[in-house]
Amino acid sequence: MAQQDFMLRMWVIDQLGPDDTDSDWSPEALASDTLDTLTFTPAQAAGLAEGWRDLPIEQIRELRSHKNLTTHLGSLVRYLAPSPVHERLVAWTATRPLLP
Repeated sequence: MAQQDFMLRMWVIDQLGPDDTDSDWSPEALASDTLDTLTFTPAQAAGLAEGWRDLPIEQIRELRSHKNLTTHLGSLVRYLAPSPVHERLVAWTATRPLLP
């Protein structure tokens, strides 16, 4: 459900513009919510992805979940000012293509 929520929120932000008075449509809130949902760091995910075919199915599912949960980040980073959160999201956009 989180993936659908993130994608809907990103679509509304893209179509109607951000609204910092409502956390549902705030890029900063969406960035924070996304990062709070992820259980791996980009470095951990990239490390696991190198040999993902040899991982237990549960870890493969978790990596795939991270890929799905970060689908919207390419659009989201355009709305954020440079900050530590922005840098973490940029790291995820680089890691995402490596995931199964």
